[in-house]
Amino acid sequence: MSRKDLNIWAIFGAPILVFALSLTGLIGALLGDGVWDAVFSTLLASTVVVTVWALIRRRR
Repeated sequence: MSRKDLNIWAIFGAPILVFALSLTGLIGALLGDGVWDAVFSTLLASTVVVTVWALIRRRR
């Protein structure tokens, strides 16, 4: 991908998605109860999974 192909969404798309997932997970975990705790915990865990995946991919 050349510099000309990079636009604002190519640069900030993934971080915005991770932010939205973690914010939704945090707020939902505070407000939800029961089954919702598991759902929102999964959203929070997805940010960790994405971060680990990116670090592993970067080292290759």
